[in-house]
Amino acid sequence: MASSSPDLRRAIDRAIAWHRSDAIRVVDARSPSRGAFRHGFDAARRRPLGIYTEITGYGVSLFVFLKRAREDRSFLDVAEEAGDFLVRIQAADGSFPDSRDPADPAVPRKHFSFDTAACVVGLARLARSTGHTRHAEAAARAGPWLLRMQRPDGSFCAMTDHDLRLEDPGGFFGDGSCIHAKNAIALLELRALTGEDRYRDAAARCCDHTISLQDGDGAFFCTPRRDEVFTHAHAYACEGLLYAGRALGEGRYVSAAELGARWLQGSQRRGGGWPARAKLTGPARERVAHALVGPLPADAAAQAVRLFALLGSPFDDARRRAVRFLAGFQGRAGGLAYRRTRLGYSSMLYTWPTQFAIQGFTWDGVAATIHDLF
Repeated sequence: MASSSPDLRRAIDRAIAWHRSDAIRVVDARSPSRGAFRHGFDAARRRPLGIYTEITGYGVSLFVFLKRAREDRSFLDVAEEAGDFLVRIQAADGSFPDSRDPADPAVPRKHFSFDTAACVVGLARLARSTGHTRHAEAAARAGPWLLRMQRPDGSFCAMTDHDLRLEDPGGFFGDGSCIHAKNAIALLELRALTGEDRYRDAAARCCDHTISLQDGDGAFFCTPRRDEVFTHAHAYACEGLLYAGRALGEGRYVSAAELGARWLQGSQRRGGGWPARAKLTGPARERVAHALVGPLPADAAAQAVRLFALLGSPFDDARRRAVRFLAGFQGRAGGLAYRRTRLGYSSMLYTWPTQFAIQGFTWDGVAATIHDLF
């Protein structure tokens, strides 16, 4: 599989090399964190950021995808090292803690349902690629914990604290958030892995809850409070619904995802990006600050590129404009700046927008496949 654009191919190669460098990936064989991916890189201070469980889960999925896309076995080696890190840090209850430094027992561990779901997806796909039972078993052990985190209305509790007590962190990723639509991908991977219908049923309940957060124009509110649309979270909701809708043959979920994509298409700025937030109902100072700073995040744009590629020709123009917009975010080393504001690009080069962009750029000029979405 090759991108149709030489410029995009070079951008992808630089982004992949950045991911494989010791600035982003722990490569020291003596480190208990070997194989983990970092949050990103602080270009202003010239130092890498801490390791990140969720992003390591994404990294496993990404490098499994790249191995197949480029037919290069070395990508699978990267995925295996990351997957083995996740196996090592898995908690006794099956969750994957947000463990920035597993060598330091004093670091508080939080256990996010969203992070665990991202790890399940990566490990399940890695197991299919390698046949190694340790990755499949780790994914399966996480399943019952995810089910316990789901509430009767289909929504998810966001996290447990280091004492394994439920805690709502608030914000766009708190209890009942639309981002948990992505948990449906993990639940469906667990259904394929275990054959247990309870995971399929849980995925459907998750999607039903997510649809309840959608406004009439297609935008997904972050939480049942319906006090803002966070574009990054909105894109997560679309991703989960599109994947689940196609996997389950459920047209309602696909239609909701398509309506959400049309909202993105209609709210795209002339330059190709999206504001970080919309439909704010909070304090006036927050709305004014957002308007003055004008943040345009890379993650939402990269997610939109992937969604538009999966949804095809009606979104081609918007996808191409988003690709051009994202190209300006890439630093010399290959990572993407977190966002652009009226003051310029962020000095923080973050891993997850770069991961999404690698997949979205790879799909330029080729058929995007829903089963690769992570």
